[in-house]
This record gives sequence, C-alpha cells and structure tokens, in this order.
Amino acid sequence: MSVVPRILTHNASLKLLALLGAVFLWAIVPRNPQGGEVLPQVPVRVQVADLDWVQAGAPEPTMVQVRLAGPTREIIRLAREGTTVRVPMDRVTSTDTVVSLRRDWVVLAGAPGVVVEEIVPGSVRLAFEEARSRSLPIAVPTEGRLPPGLALAAPLGVNPVLARVRGPARLVDPLTSIPLRPLRLSEVRASGIVELPVDTSGLGSMLVTPQRASVGVRVETAEERVVEGVAVRVADAPAFEVVVRPDSVTLRLAGAPARLASAPLEQIRPIVDGRRLLGLAPGEARRVPVTLLEVPGLISARAVPDSVTVQRPAGPGGPRP
Repeated sequence: MSVVPRILTHNASLKLLALLGAVFLWAIVPRNPQGGEVLPQVPVRVQVADLDWVQAGAPEPTMVQVRLAGPTREIIRLAREGTTVRVPMDRVTSTDTVVSLRRDWVVLAGAPGVVVEEIVPGSVRLAFEEARSRSLPIAVPTEGRLPPGLALAAPLGVNPVLARVRGPARLVDPLTSIPLRPLRLSEVRASGIVELPVDTSGLGSMLVTPQRASVGVRVETAEERVVEGVAVRVADAPAFEVVVRPDSVTLRLAGAPARLASAPLEQIRPIVDGRRLLGLAPGEARRVPVTLLEVPGLISARAVPDSVTVQRPAGPGGPRP
C-alpha cells in the first residue's frame, strides 16, 4: 500500500504547474507598488534663525499643495499622519520677503522612497519685524485674601528674580515686568514654597525664559493693635475754613507680630479729601470718608469711625489767608 495519500498524487502534474505559476506571479508583481498623491493642505512653518528679527504674522499662503510620488503605502501613511513645509530663514534682509519653496523643505521623515514632485504655489510671502530681548523682573500678583487669623510676615519672595523675554520690539519695549499666574491667598495654610507658571495670556507670541518660578510665602498668626487719638487732616483743603468732627480717629491695625513691631505706625495719616468739599455753602455740613495714607506694607488698617462730618462755619467769612 502506498504511503503517499492519493489526494497528493491525483493530478500531480497539474498541481505542480499551478504551484509554479503562483510562484512566478509572486515574483513579478511588485510588493510595494508605486503611486502618486496630492496633499492639498500642507502647512507652511517658518524657522527664523536671525536673532535680530521675528516673524510678523502668518505666511501668505499658510497652506500649500504638495504632489508626491513613491511607494503607495508610504504616501498613504504620510497623508494620514500629515507633514509640513519648513522654511529656514538664516538671514532676514527685508521686512517683506517672497521666498521660493524648495522641495527638500517638505518634511518626509519616516517615508522612505517618497519624493516631492511639485509644490503649489511655489512661493510664499513672509513679513518680519525688529526683535528685542530683555531681562525683566518677575512680578507675583495675588488674588483674594489670606484665611482668617493669618498674615504675611514678609514680602513674597521669588526665584529667579529675572526672566528673559524675546519678541517684537513694539511689544517688548513697553513691558516693565513679567507676571506669574496670581497666587491665591485663600489657599495658603502655612509658610512654604509655591511653584507658579508665567502668565502668558498678555504676551502673545513672545518667548519667556524660564516658564515657571518659585514663590516663597511666610505667614504668621495675625495680631491686632489699636492706636487712639490720631488727628484727621484735610488734604487739598478748600479756600475757606472748615471744622472736622470728630477731629481724631482710632486706628485698628492687623498684621504679623514682627511687622507690627517694626513698621513705622506713627506715619499713618488719616485724611479727608478736600475735593469732596467743593461747593460747600456757609453753615453746610457734609459726611465724608476718612482715607488712611502711608500705611506700612503687609499691614491692614482701618479708621474708627470711617467717616467724619466737615462743616463750613456760617457767616460772611472770606477766603482763607
């Protein structure tokens, strides 16, 4: 009995011819067929290496068409993942420049065998403006208030102190500082270090280094102090006599113990704004608020009472000498 199954020996010659035909077709058909494709929306990116200039606005046009040739599979993948046209500007010679696009500027990384046949349109218009680079102090704005019972014992510290900003001269020149995102005082529970990012919302395309800074916060349990009998003065007094009642107020101060002990509290001046007294007729009286001037930093102060009565005496009384 034959050890070879009949299914293999039946029509053996025909099966052998079929196998040889399949091998021949496999050999002559390309494994990676060639093709072509047009990518209709390829963005143009400009890389300015000239430190004296920055790009002003987007290129015109911002998108171009790129016609590719090469392995179909690679072109399909490139179309799916996307690409760009990178325009290197090592040297800028004019504020308005037309640049002819080169085919080797199309990014084809990871797509072997793919070549660029055409870019439409073949050029873009680029605008540039003078650049400026400056070192500016980092500012730490605050938001809200500390929780009840806490007070800042020292000004907020920041590290680093300076940040480097680079961008259009017309935007960089007016800047006086680089702000961080506001520190939310209501979230402070104890002394420590807080990391805050630079607030780039008003900086546009400008580049800032570093992008973050450390803010040192030192707090203590708040204390209160009362200073009585502080005289009220009239600032920018009108050209007539006035009488202030009461003529003194009590100051209620709050802050960290160290600040209250070292601050020149005697310099605080309660005043009435004399401009609020314009048109005051003889015998007339007005209730006006008391404003506190020269309050030391990190100390809260309020006057009790917070307003006084100012009266112009009745009678013919002429202008003040």
